[in-house]
Amino acid sequence: MEKTKSQMLVVPVDDGELEKPEVLVKRLYEAEAFQVESVKPEDSAMQITVVCGEETFFVEIYPTEFALPELYRCQHFFPDIDIEAIQKVQCGLAVEMEFGVDALSSYHLQLKLIHAMIPDALAVIDDSSEKILSGRWVALAAESRVPPAPRYLYTAQAVAGEEEDACVWLHTHGLNRCGRPELEVLDSNKENYQEHYNVLETLANRMLEDESVPDFGAPYFMAYMAEGIPLVVTLIDWEQAVELYSPEMLGGKKDRQEGHNKDTCVVFVYPSQESAEKGQFYPLDIYDKYMKGNPVFLISIEETARMRAQAVERISYLFDAFSDKDNHLLVKLGLTVDEEHRTMENDKEHIWFEILEVSGNRFRAKLTQEPYYIKDMHEGFVGEYGPEDVTDWLIYTPNGRLSPDDVYRLSV
Repeated sequence: MEKTKSQMLVVPVDDGELEKPEVLVKRLYEAEAFQVESVKPEDSAMQITVVCGEETFFVEIYPTEFALPELYRCQHFFPDIDIEAIQKVQCGLAVEMEFGVDALSSYHLQLKLIHAMIPDALAVIDDSSEKILSGRWVALAAESRVPPAPRYLYTAQAVAGEEEDACVWLHTHGLNRCGRPELEVLDSNKENYQEHYNVLETLANRMLEDESVPDFGAPYFMAYMAEGIPLVVTLIDWEQAVELYSPEMLGGKKDRQEGHNKDTCVVFVYPSQESAEKGQFYPLDIYDKYMKGNPVFLISIEETARMRAQAVERISYLFDAFSDKDNHLLVKLGLTVDEEHRTMENDKEHIWFEILEVSGNRFRAKLTQEPYYIKDMHEGFVGEYGPEDVTDWLIYTPNGRLSPDDVYRLSV
């Protein structure tokens, strides 16, 4: 399938900035994260060629009027003063580009381009994924060496009818720009759609990491559910899938006339090897009672490494938060497991500790759970550790929970 362009719109503090395109271009040339190869004015737009790493990207920027979309997901917290300011702005800067080989790195580059041109943006409207991003988060992400989480590349939406027993239609926005089909679950329900949502999101993340997309109808292992039952999914083109349902159903043929009718597929399951061999697929809901038991969706080695890198890069926020005694700090540490449990792929168990004391970049912490694979360590154990041991962390404040991804809220 062909990639669609990644479309974002920057909401500036002062839309008068957009009347000076030469200033925006100058800021791009001064940035260190990429190199501007050429800038070509074309009508009211600027065609910009950017080199990042070994890839060349073609970026188009232009001013445009906008209004906040009502149905877009507000991904981040916005204080009232920012919302009021956004509502007053009438013009934004559209930034469009086609992603390169690695979708997550390309997304990160787009944020860097935006931040270079408008470093104090109020918000960024990601039209491709139908998200509204905080300008403060964009600044934090753009200045980081570590890309954001893959879930920022897309949004999974749940659309439901008004009746209590109405069906729920789950579908993604944003995967097409990554060279992947959008994903859907048809005829879900209000009782079980959250479990189906988890499958959809996990599958999207896995597809973004894989070099190629599974063929339609091919089996794809996802997880083990309750009682050790394997969850094997398959992708079916939407045109074939909707034939199995009423045309009037939410997400059926009737809803395909103006959208969701290109490069999108529906998730089904194979309950057995025999069904996979025969191509006999079934709706996801046949596993509803098993998915209630917290299926084990494995996080890839690449995503674990990304999360750890982000946690370590931003660990100063964690240490600074310790000075406020109203905060409660948890840190996840990767500790070496007993020899009999070590494998070629992994020799760490990732477990949560409570921070008791901070001294420089070292800290004392108490184990909050019983380890599975370290027999001589038990809940309540206290030890001294450093950033080299950290894989994740959380700050519990009186106003909510903060992770390495959303520490931008400390500046709100």
